[in-house]
Amino acid sequence: MDLENLIDKIPSLAVDAVCVAHRLAGTETYGIVWTNDAFCQMFLTTRQTAEGCDPFDLYHTDYVADFRSALKEMEAAGQASFSQDTLCLRSDNSSFWGGVSFIRASNKSGPDEYAIIFVRDIDTLKNREQSAELALIENEYLLAKFEAVQARLVSAINMSPDPFCVYDARDRLVIWNTAFAEIVSPEPDALTTGTKHQKVIETCLSNGYMDDALGREQEFLSDYMAAWRAGRFVSPIMRVQGRDYKIIRAQPPNGDRVLLCVDISEQLRQQRELESYAQRLEEANREISEQALHDELTGLGNRRYLSIKLDEMIKGRKTSGLEIAALHIDLDRFKQINDTMGHAAGDHVLKQVSEILSKRVRAKDVVARIGGDEFIVLTLCAHGSETPERLADRLIEEISVPIMFEDRACRIGASVGIARTPTVAESELLTCSDIALYKAKTGGRAMKATFDQGDLDALRSMKRLGDDILRGLDEGEFMPLFQPQVDMTSGKVVSYEVIGHWLHPTRGLLRPSDFRTTAMEIQVDGQINERVFQAALSEGSKHFDGQGTLPMLTFDIGMSRLMAPEFLDELSSLDYPGQIGIALAETIFLEDEPVSVLERIEAVRSLGLSIEVADFGSGRASIVGLRRIAPDRLKIDRRLVEPITSSESAAQLVGSILQIGRTLGMDVVADGADTKSHADTLVDLGFTLGQGAVFSPVGALNDFNAQTKLFLAAGS
Repeated sequence: MDLENLIDKIPSLAVDAVCVAHRLAGTETYGIVWTNDAFCQMFLTTRQTAEGCDPFDLYHTDYVADFRSALKEMEAAGQASFSQDTLCLRSDNSSFWGGVSFIRASNKSGPDEYAIIFVRDIDTLKNREQSAELALIENEYLLAKFEAVQARLVSAINMSPDPFCVYDARDRLVIWNTAFAEIVSPEPDALTTGTKHQKVIETCLSNGYMDDALGREQEFLSDYMAAWRAGRFVSPIMRVQGRDYKIIRAQPPNGDRVLLCVDISEQLRQQRELESYAQRLEEANREISEQALHDELTGLGNRRYLSIKLDEMIKGRKTSGLEIAALHIDLDRFKQINDTMGHAAGDHVLKQVSEILSKRVRAKDVVARIGGDEFIVLTLCAHGSETPERLADRLIEEISVPIMFEDRACRIGASVGIARTPTVAESELLTCSDIALYKAKTGGRAMKATFDQGDLDALRSMKRLGDDILRGLDEGEFMPLFQPQVDMTSGKVVSYEVIGHWLHPTRGLLRPSDFRTTAMEIQVDGQINERVFQAALSEGSKHFDGQGTLPMLTFDIGMSRLMAPEFLDELSSLDYPGQIGIALAETIFLEDEPVSVLERIEAVRSLGLSIEVADFGSGRASIVGLRRIAPDRLKIDRRLVEPITSSESAAQLVGSILQIGRTLGMDVVADGADTKSHADTLVDLGFTLGQGAVFSPVGALNDFNAQTKLFLAAGS
């Protein structure tokens, strides 16, 4: 085969690593002149590095001599190719077993020679072979010993401990040893010289010693003697009295027949154990494969399992005519469970949710856990069916039921995004269900949402906003603004609530509601809060310098920030001459706060910071919960304050909260005092502290009037 033909055929032949080497006429050394991509990947090299190298450098030094010898033998025999397994070396000096095929090629244009070298990675196969050899080496060693003993026993038969006998040419018993007599009959005189071979077998059968013949003695005898006369055995191995014997027959020139029965019971026992081990190994491999497709914690399928099952559904859809729906499920408030109650509680919640999902789907549906608290359900349904939506509603309802862990209630929810064919392509199901999930979560959580093409525009918009937020962080565009909290009896500002805003270069001043959700989605809300925090303290220190007692600055934080490991260290390093308040949203508290939250609140308090529960009335905090938290201040949600000027019941409710707070020893702030009527009603109800537009809108510190004129001007 010439070089040009070989190179032309390389694309169809080269399923493995391939290189072409060149050797000048009259020399012994080859040099690589071409490689394929698989070669570079297998040997961790590049074409430029490989070119010019001796292909024998690819092989381990212990095997180079063998390979050169095989090459010389091939050349001496006038052959064009040979194959050999050898240990190969990568460029990083790691090694692997390769099946190497070496093909010589002539060159029509000159006397030089070329070689095409194919390398197949057989490392896994070799390792398995070596493992099997180690497992069988003892067994093979024993077998070799048996065979060696057998050869010697033929010539030294009288010294053998194994049963043996000699029959003459007329099938009459000539000689036997004690071991042979014992496998024929319990009677020592049962065998005599001249006993016919058939009689010996009949005696053995009558004593019930031939295990394979029990219950069919005559049939066995007939088959046995027919085989004996034909010069063979019914079976080369016979089981006698519970022992297995390998029957060896020799026929000397005088016509005698020598039988040697080698006890191979132990050998067969080991062989059976080896076969059993191989079976157990195969079962273990199946189990490992099964585990590789399933989540260890919940037992549900993982991403790989989901991909396999989705491919199966896609293939089945072509024949069934059914559509595929993907439900992307994300647990609401799950991180809060992990942060406040520990990962053991989180794991328990995941297991319970997994049980709910498994019970609620049909056998032909697919359930997988693809992330920390994310799940996918694939279900088949008829075109236009509402089955996916009804399933989503049931799952949202059941997952919202509190899950008990160590006598404490874990309250979570579920948001579900739905995508289905033929609205979206099969290959885009999971991506589109994720987009629908985002729509559900931004819509208020504990909701379902179905993907439509308009969602792509919303996603792109969110992506643009996220990129803009990251740019704004780099440019330092996030800043603090302030709103005073006023003593309504004196008009004096007692504290300022710090509210982070975004001074956008083209859109102007943006409120937190304009960017908070996206910032949380891209997980930079903590960075924004930290920058606003530091900037507010710096501005406050400069602005109030020399004014005596500085007003308190209050910052809203969420549960994740409160429980962050570095939060206490950050608080310890704050530099502000006045009081600092930490406002915790009432919506983050459960009715039964875990000990870790209470301990963190006490640690914050021990640093000299004031604790406030903000937006009271918007969540589920109970009176018992307030007593356990024991905040210094309670700020009533503005949605409760706004209707007090037109609703007597609303005013009574707000007044009741004031009395509860005072009874518990807390200062109570009424947020939402936007008009003079609000302020007057609050004063009539007994409030001292208020916050709202009637006193001052949100603004920079330099925009506010003198503290003593603030409320009086608003009320004049």
